[in-house]
Amino acid sequence: MKPRFCSQTHLSQQLLTFASLLLIPWLSLSACQAEKKVEQASRAIATDNFATIAYGLKGGKPYAGTELTFLICCSDTPQFVAWKQRTQEFTELTGIEVEYVWEPWGSFKEKIATEGVVRTGEYDVVLWLDSWGPSFNYFLLPLRDRLEAEKIDLQQFPQVYVDSVTLNDEVRGLPVRGHPQMLFYRQDILEQLNLEPPTTWAELEAVAKTITEKTDLYGIAAYYGTQSNGQNLFVWMNYLWSNGGEIFNEDYRPIFNNSEGIEATQRYVDLLRNKIAPPSSVTYNESEGARSLAQGESAMVITWWWRYAALTDKTQSASEVADNIGFAPPPGWEGKQTVNYALQMPVGISSYSKHPDAAWEYLKWLTHSKTEREIVLDKSNPKTNTIVAVHQGNLLDPQVNQTSNGLHETGAQVLENSRLTPLIPEWTEVSTVLEVAINNIASGRDTKATLDRAAAEIEEIMERAGYY
Repeated sequence: MKPRFCSQTHLSQQLLTFASLLLIPWLSLSACQAEKKVEQASRAIATDNFATIAYGLKGGKPYAGTELTFLICCSDTPQFVAWKQRTQEFTELTGIEVEYVWEPWGSFKEKIATEGVVRTGEYDVVLWLDSWGPSFNYFLLPLRDRLEAEKIDLQQFPQVYVDSVTLNDEVRGLPVRGHPQMLFYRQDILEQLNLEPPTTWAELEAVAKTITEKTDLYGIAAYYGTQSNGQNLFVWMNYLWSNGGEIFNEDYRPIFNNSEGIEATQRYVDLLRNKIAPPSSVTYNESEGARSLAQGESAMVITWWWRYAALTDKTQSASEVADNIGFAPPPGWEGKQTVNYALQMPVGISSYSKHPDAAWEYLKWLTHSKTEREIVLDKSNPKTNTIVAVHQGNLLDPQVNQTSNGLHETGAQVLENSRLTPLIPEWTEVSTVLEVAINNIASGRDTKATLDRAAAEIEEIMERAGYY
């Protein structure tokens, strides 16, 4: 029998079949890998689009691999802790790493000042207190052109916060931690005595007097202590401004010792002298004033709104206090417009930063209303529980207000008639003189004579600075 040979065609078909069997797993693997690559690319594009749309960040991660440093204070501040924790989201969106450099509050101003002098560019992003801005103005990067190029409207913030970042007609930062003042009070005590939250200083005095006489509490906590960075001026300025008084005239001559200023100051210290505030108020700083309410010593206090989280927290306040905290706008002078002092901490970019464009991306994300809203709504961790919001939209947002019984809407109302301290480089010196004067008056010295001496000292400061 002749041997059976395959035809060339048949052999080719067999070889092709065998090759196909070998190739199938490889082709399947390649298809799977290709599918994964497509999925990864799609995810990257989606993330990139999300970043661009949601936060206005640049697409394509042009600054990926950049490492920024953020000079910031107060490592236990819930808002700041929340920023640091959420910065990983920013890194995923942009590829930019951000290192937080924490500095204690007591040395924070000096640390910023040193950066302005040595010009190393060690820090890219900087936080500061609004009243320090004029002293640091020269090394904060101007932002107006960037804002206009990206159509970022500052009117999304209350005007008083816009004023705090506008130095010499240039925008040097963005609002990020702002505080209106609030009158906090014990709802249960007022209800028990059939009292309403006061809206004028006269009503405040009457309500505080009734509480002091009919309960074992003082009517209102005050704080007149020194060596507290001018904290005893917070409420004093409310009295001064709502009585039509001013610290300076248009030529920067001190006028707080005129009739309006004397009347306002006397009324402010009379909370202590008339014994409706605790005797120890003469040495209290702002924190101790708030603690007087929190621990059940007093029934009211005027302080920054961020205290709400602590006042309603039973680990920081007495149970009967935490369960009964009410709030209202601070009172004003009867028959006159109420004016309150507001505080703001902006964030900006160092002029000496080696990565200003990447730092600008971080500022956009950090100060964005979406970032702020998510942080305020997140109540999952006491260490990041904060009420601080600076965007008008968030202040009036119903869901945000549900977290605080309407505190944010009240804050927006207060901010409509709020002001800043004079934004001048000499304010630290000026406020120190005023702080001592207020404490001396609360301690029993004559109001007019003490204010006259303070005015003379401040006029010398302003003259040396070249204002006259």
